[in-house]
Amino acid sequence: MSESKVFYKYKAHEIRGELVADSGKTKGNLRRKTCLRKIIANLIMGNYHEMSQLFVDVVQVWNVETDLEIKRMCHQYVCTLAPTKPDQLKLVLPLILQDLRLNSEELCIIALRTLTSINDPSYSQEGFQHIKKIIMSTSKTSVPLRKAAIHSIIKIDQIDHDKALELYYFLLDMLDYGKEEPTILIAAVTVLEQFHVRNPEMQQLQVSQNICLNLLELVGKINEWDTANLFDIMTTAYTPKTHSEAHHLIDISIPKLHDLNSAVVLNTLKFIVYLTNYVDYIEEKLVRKFSGSLTALLNKPLEIQFLVLRNVILLLLSRDSPLIHLEPSNFFAEYTDPTYIKDTKLEILYLLANEENISQILDELRGQATDIDDIQMSKKSIRAIGNLAVKYPHSSRYSVDVLLELLEFGVDYIVQEVISMLKNILRKYPNQFNFVVPLLPQYIDSIQDVESKCAMIWIITNHSKELKDPLDVLRQYSNNFMSESLEVQLLLVNSAVKFFCREQSKETEQLCLKLLSNATENNDNPDLRDNAYMYWRLLSLVGNPSEPLFNNDVARDILNGELPVIEISTRLDPSVREELELNIGSILSVYLKPVSQVFRGVRPKQLPESSILNHEKSSLSIIAGSASSNSTGNLSNLDGTRRSASPVKKMVDFDKPAETVNQLKDRRKSSISLSATKLVRKPSMLARKLSMRKPFQ
Repeated sequence: MSESKVFYKYKAHEIRGELVADSGKTKGNLRRKTCLRKIIANLIMGNYHEMSQLFVDVVQVWNVETDLEIKRMCHQYVCTLAPTKPDQLKLVLPLILQDLRLNSEELCIIALRTLTSINDPSYSQEGFQHIKKIIMSTSKTSVPLRKAAIHSIIKIDQIDHDKALELYYFLLDMLDYGKEEPTILIAAVTVLEQFHVRNPEMQQLQVSQNICLNLLELVGKINEWDTANLFDIMTTAYTPKTHSEAHHLIDISIPKLHDLNSAVVLNTLKFIVYLTNYVDYIEEKLVRKFSGSLTALLNKPLEIQFLVLRNVILLLLSRDSPLIHLEPSNFFAEYTDPTYIKDTKLEILYLLANEENISQILDELRGQATDIDDIQMSKKSIRAIGNLAVKYPHSSRYSVDVLLELLEFGVDYIVQEVISMLKNILRKYPNQFNFVVPLLPQYIDSIQDVESKCAMIWIITNHSKELKDPLDVLRQYSNNFMSESLEVQLLLVNSAVKFFCREQSKETEQLCLKLLSNATENNDNPDLRDNAYMYWRLLSLVGNPSEPLFNNDVARDILNGELPVIEISTRLDPSVREELELNIGSILSVYLKPVSQVFRGVRPKQLPESSILNHEKSSLSIIAGSASSNSTGNLSNLDGTRRSASPVKKMVDFDKPAETVNQLKDRRKSSISLSATKLVRKPSMLARKLSMRKPFQ
C-alpha cells in the first residue's frame, strides 16, 4: 500500500471492520498490519479522537497475534494513547508482562520500554522490578536487553525519583567495578549523567579517578557513537587533581582527533579543551593536532562543514592565544559554496588576520567584494576590509588602497559600503588618509542607503578643509531634507549648526536657519524637533549679551566634542566563553550564545573548581618542544609523574631491512593505538632500510 493511502485521515468505523475481520491466517495477518499502519499514521497526524475509539479492538488483536511487527505497533499505539485511557490500562498490563516473558529479545526490549513509558503506579512498580532483575542478572540476560533496561531507569526517574535512586547507586558501583561489557558501562554512565541533568537539585556529575580511567580504557572497544557520547559526558564529569594528570588524559585522548566520525572528533576536541583549563602549559603539537583535525573535517558534507566552521569561530574568539593555528587559504570561498558557508568562512578569515597574512586575506576579500552574483557577500567583504584597516594600523594603508580600487568600479552598492568604511577609517586615523576626501563627492549620486548618506555627511562636515566647496555638497542633501530618513535629518541639522559656528557667514546662516525651520515648523517627529530646539537655544545663547561667558568658542567646543576611540573587540565574555567551550559541537556553538538564551530551564555547564584550575587563560604558554615526551599511555600509572611505560630497548637488528624486521603477512596493522606502550610501524615506512652502524642507546 502506498504512503498516500496510509497517511490519510480515517474514521474509526472505516478501520474497525478490517481490523477484526478474519480472512485466513495469512491474509488476515497482512490486513491487520495494514490497519495498524493506518492507525499509527493517523496518530502521527494528530487524529487522536477517532483512533482512541479503537483501543479495545487493538488490544484484542494484540492478544491473539504473535507477529513481531504487529506487536510493535500495538505497543506504540498504547504508549501514545495511554494518558487518554487511564481506566483501560489494566487490560494492557497482562499483555505487556506476557511479552516480557517470551524468548524474543527484541520483543522484550519493546515491552520493557512500554512498561516504563506509562505514568501509572502499577506500571512503574512492575517496570522497576523487571529493570532491577534484568540489570542484576549478568549470565542469562543478553547485552541489548540489559542496555535497554539501564536506559529505562531514566523513565522510572521521571515517575518516581526516590525509587530510581536505588538503581542510581547500583550503576555507580557497576562503573567503579568496571568488569561489565563496554556498551553496558557506557549506558550506565549515560543514565547517571541524565540523572544529574534532569534533577536540578543534583549537582553536575562527578566521577572518581578509577571510574574515569576505566571508561577511557573502553575507547577502541566501543562503537563510534558510544565513543562520542563518552567524551561528551566526561567533559566536566571528572576533574584532574594535578597538572600531570591533565596532561596524561590529553595524551590518551589525542588519537581520537583523527577519527573518521565527525561527532567523535568534535567531542574529543571538547574534552581536550576542557582539560586545558587544568594544565600549566600547552604543547605546540596539541595546537597542530587541533588544527589538523578541524581542517580534515572541512571535506565533510555541507551541514557538518557549517558546524565545524562555527566551532572554529568559537575557538578563535575564546582565548587571547588561540588553540588553533589555521591557514587562511583553507577558508577561501569556493564558487559552489552556499551563502551560509561563504558567510562563515568570511568571519573566519577576518579572525585569522594578522600582520603576517593580512595582505593574502585582503586580496581574497577584494575578489569576493567584486562578486556580482552575491551582493550580500560582496557588502560583507567590503566591511571586513574596512574593519581590518581599523584593527591593524600597520596594514591600514593597504586596506585603504583596496577600498579605493573598489570605489573605482562605480557600482552603487560597492560605493555605498566603501564610503561607510572610509568614514570609520578617517575617524580612527584623523590626519592620515585625508587625501581620499576630495575623491568622494563625485560618487554622491550613487549613495542611496541611510548609513552611507550619514557617513558622507559626517566626512563632509569633519573634513571640510579638504573640499573646495563643502557647503555646495551639503546643499544637495539639505534640498531633500523633508524626504530624508530621521537619521539623515538629525545629522544634517547637526552639520549645519557646526558649519555656522565654525564660520559665521551669510551662506552658513541661511543653511542653518533653513534646516532649523524645517525641523521645528514642518516636521512632526518629536526627536527631530527637540534636537532642533536645543541647537536653536544654543545659538541664541551665543548671541545673547547677557551671557558673556557663553561665546562662539564655547559652542564650538560643545558641538565638536571628542568622540570615543573606535575599538573592535574579537573576544567573548569569560563566563560565556567557558560555557561555550564546554558545549563544542552542540547547537550553542552555532549560535555562540549561552544556554540560557537558547533553551529555557536548562542548567548551564560550569567548570568544576579545583586547586589547579587556571582562571587566567592568557597566562597559559604554548611551548614548542615536547616537555612531556615521556608521557605514558598506561592508564594505571597516575602517581603525579609521567613516566614511560616500558624501558628503552636496544636494536640488535639495526642492519637488517625493515621488511625483514616487521613483516605484515597480509595483515593490516593499525598505526594508531590508545596505549603509548604499543609502537607499531606505519606500513608506508616499511620500505625504508636502516643504514645505521651502531645500535640505538
